[in-house]
Amino acid sequence: MNPVVADADTLFAATTRGLFVYLDYQGLLSLHWSSLILGEMSRALVDTGRKKNLADARVLEDRLNEALPAAMIDTHDVQRLFAFVQTGVRSTKDVHVAACARYLLHAKAYPGVRHVALVTRNVRDFKVRTLQAMGIEVRRPDDFLSHLLSRSEPDFISAFRHFRQDLTSQPDPQAMLHALHRDGLEQTVNLLSVAMSSGARL
Repeated sequence: MNPVVADADTLFAATTRGLFVYLDYQGLLSLHWSSLILGEMSRALVDTGRKKNLADARVLEDRLNEALPAAMIDTHDVQRLFAFVQTGVRSTKDVHVAACARYLLHAKAYPGVRHVALVTRNVRDFKVRTLQAMGIEVRRPDDFLSHLLSRSEPDFISAFRHFRQDLTSQPDPQAMLHALHRDGLEQTVNLLSVAMSSGARL
């Protein structure tokens, strides 16, 4: 099991967000967020016009929490760890995200697990080596997903297929791959394309 704290920018893009949820369903990772992380995601969706208003965005937050009820990390639980992770971030707003990842280790939420992945597009906002020493591995979404795909291809492909088939529009595999490529998941898309060329059913 791979415990993962998703930064707001990772959850921003709908197709990437859905893929992470289905990878959790498949048992390849255990996804986590906080109300502050979801709130930042919602504001970004409204600011960019992807959601009409915060009320619409909050509906998405509710759906995410219903889909993965164990994902939520209570903000109060991580506040006492802010000082611990402070030296590992370059921006005050990112302290909370790093503290969420550290909380999973501090609380022994995953006995035997020594590292938690913090998946973010803005790696530069974090001091990677400093956080790694705290047990927090900062990864870009594409790097994290392509590594997971290389390590667990059949299960990853199964998650991709179930996600695609559960969408109301039921897009064909190429349309899904195009959406993920548009989200910036170039390595992941390349690996999935190779698998499909080799006969895998996406």
